[in-house]
Amino acid sequence: MWVKTQRTRVDYLIFALLCMLIFLIGSTIVMKLVKSDGKNVVDEKTTDVETIEVFNYDKDVIENIDKFFLKILSNSNSSMSLFFKQKIKNKEDISFSIMENIPENFNIDDYIKSQFPAAFTFLEKEKGISIKGFENKKRPEILEDIVFIDDMMEKEEGELLEEEKLTEKDKEGIPKAEGIKTFKANKNEPYIAIYHTHGTEAYLPIKQNQYHTQDKKYNVLTIGEIIEKKLESNGHKVLHIETFHDIPSYNKSYAKSLNTINAKMKEQQNLKVVFDVHRDGVSENASYKNKALSQSKIKIDGKDVATFSIVIGPESPNKDEVLKFAKYIKQVSDTMYPGLCKGIIIKPKGKFNQFVSDHYALIEVGSNLNTIDEAKESAKVIGEILSIVIENLQE
Repeated sequence: MWVKTQRTRVDYLIFALLCMLIFLIGSTIVMKLVKSDGKNVVDEKTTDVETIEVFNYDKDVIENIDKFFLKILSNSNSSMSLFFKQKIKNKEDISFSIMENIPENFNIDDYIKSQFPAAFTFLEKEKGISIKGFENKKRPEILEDIVFIDDMMEKEEGELLEEEKLTEKDKEGIPKAEGIKTFKANKNEPYIAIYHTHGTEAYLPIKQNQYHTQDKKYNVLTIGEIIEKKLESNGHKVLHIETFHDIPSYNKSYAKSLNTINAKMKEQQNLKVVFDVHRDGVSENASYKNKALSQSKIKIDGKDVATFSIVIGPESPNKDEVLKFAKYIKQVSDTMYPGLCKGIIIKPKGKFNQFVSDHYALIEVGSNLNTIDEAKESAKVIGEILSIVIENLQE
């Protein structure tokens, strides 16, 4: 009974569409036949006002297919009608070529879909039928249109994990990976993924848009690229995803980045380790700004290097494994570059997509208080640290 009813609705819908099309064509032809023989229509009582038909030509409209369709466009859409009226009013030469005279940004798919919105909605939502050729086109994403608002989960300071005693060290003085899951991967294909949930997060001198920019030279994409190159120079295979997930919707960043990383890990099942590279954000009126500034960098070989931290989402089902991974990264960092890692921060809530892998780390490299050069120097040493961590966890 249900199937029969649905089929009947579709039949009626198709029939209605055909009727509307026939009506549209018929009205166009009738209007042409009943109009005057091409002369301008002038009110008898006025001599200074002239009304000009939009399509005023002598030959039969069917003889010129361009004229025919332009007539339909004009009669069925007020903005198109205004467009052609304006052209004639300005005495512009109209060749009646559709491609030459319709506006640049006019999209025929969107236009047709807009004329029958109920029909397309029914077919797509109720029947699950996608009308090929009429899908919504992706519009350009413009950074200037975005108002950046701090991610509320990230903005909450969270709990700084207390320092723990280092585990036993190996011959080189690096802590051994104890109680942490190892992984096995094909070393000839990428097994490390680096991506950015908030790819537009930027460093000084960028201050506009609340320290966000699409200019790669100043944002975290460059930081991810440096970490990628350092890992690859040590023999690791890396996939760096340079997608801006925080455009155009900043509050949907994690949903978009989750779709990306899930798709990549499904496509490339050799990916085992995931790093989501961010930078921290400190507001101008933050009560802890002075403290944050004092902890924003350290000296390594005479250079200013931005500090980093690791963020944990307490609601992630694999929180314990992710936390072990984070602790090991910090232990290696503390051994190689004391003070570089500010600590592990457990937020009050959130998952931060960490459930996609037990070897997952959300790393905040510096903050908006750091310059891009300080962040770059940090990326170099972080790459060294992560390289050792991964080597010690590979089977």
